[in-house]
Amino acid sequence: MKLGNRIKRIRLLKGLKQADICHGIISPTHYSNIENCRYTPSIDTLKLLAGRLEVPERYFHNIYEDTTEMQNILSTLESKIEKESVEEVRQFLDLHQVQFQYIPSVRQEYYFMLLKFLALVKMEQDNLAIELYENEISTVEIDESQLFVSTRYQYLYVTAVYHYYVGDYKISGEMFKRLLLTSEDQLLKARISYNIAMSHYHLCQFEYALSYAIEAKDLYLKLHEWMKAGDSYNLISILLIEKNEFKQAVEFINKGLNICRPEFHNLKALLHHNYAFILFQTNQLDEALSQIDFAIKYKKTVSYADKFVSKRLRLEILLKLNQLETLECEMDILENSILTNKQRAGYYFLVAKVEYEKGNFVKYEDFIQQSIEIFKEHIDLKELKQASEHYATYLAMNKKYKKAFEMQLLCTECLKKYVGEN
Repeated sequence: MKLGNRIKRIRLLKGLKQADICHGIISPTHYSNIENCRYTPSIDTLKLLAGRLEVPERYFHNIYEDTTEMQNILSTLESKIEKESVEEVRQFLDLHQVQFQYIPSVRQEYYFMLLKFLALVKMEQDNLAIELYENEISTVEIDESQLFVSTRYQYLYVTAVYHYYVGDYKISGEMFKRLLLTSEDQLLKARISYNIAMSHYHLCQFEYALSYAIEAKDLYLKLHEWMKAGDSYNLISILLIEKNEFKQAVEFINKGLNICRPEFHNLKALLHHNYAFILFQTNQLDEALSQIDFAIKYKKTVSYADKFVSKRLRLEILLKLNQLETLECEMDILENSILTNKQRAGYYFLVAKVEYEKGNFVKYEDFIQQSIEIFKEHIDLKELKQASEHYATYLAMNKKYKKAFEMQLLCTECLKKYVGEN
């Protein structure tokens, strides 16, 4: 990044036009030349521009000079993101908020952007991470030859994660595989293998996903990274559930629980949730209810845990048990847990099934249609298949054959993609 690029980036982030900045200081043409790096402004001009943009003067000086102090702070932040709790990362960011706001060195500022992205992902603030990547990281014009090897690696890693979060799973998986070939660090290889498994999972390529998940698990166990090994056991169980290999899935859930330390509340919640899902699928409903309550209990102790998915499963179990009165009493709790549009679609799907059981078919159609549209928008094949199949059956029973056929085609299309017949 050159000085003109930095000035332009700050102006755009503040939502200002060129004329807003240069008025009364320099001509529009002169200012445009500065932003396009065709002219280096004088110290006096930089001082005036810094004032107009409301940034410290030092932010426009010595932009290629790294400081030992900032490097130490960034190294500590990187370590905390990798090894410590969400709360410790959040506290560290708050403590150094002023220092992070305007880092003079372009290399160190860029590295901070990458670390901040990973911190937001760790804190499950995915939308903010995506916004940071699109509005800042991807707009930085920087010469890769000026970057340290660690920064280049981190950029590729962050870019792969970004593509994962926006649903570009194929691109994400390919980028992670390139990183895997260049990495010698065993911890990084484990992390990348786990991420490749997740990309294959979303592409419904469960066999490929399983091989990478097992590789990640083995590496984490060798490194005594118990939390991450437990996460890998959890992912393996999910993949086995997708293959309807429930007995094996339970074995891996139990292995995950066996290595859980007392403080691993979120991991315990995930494992109990998956066990509850298996019991739900095999109609062991009372035990399923007990297991999902364990999951919800553990999630209550973790501020960043996704509580919606477990609360929804609890209500699905109650629906299957035909405990509609208890279920309806808890619907508001579920709605208040919604964080994303996909979760809203899941909520609508559940409401539709409740209205169906109550015989309120007008409301059923309204909610099932809303859920299908959102699932289509977010390309959620599994949920879309289930919702379209449910609606198709209803339509056929009511002799609405044309619409039923459309829903059945949608269901079949989802099924083919879901089992990998792309």
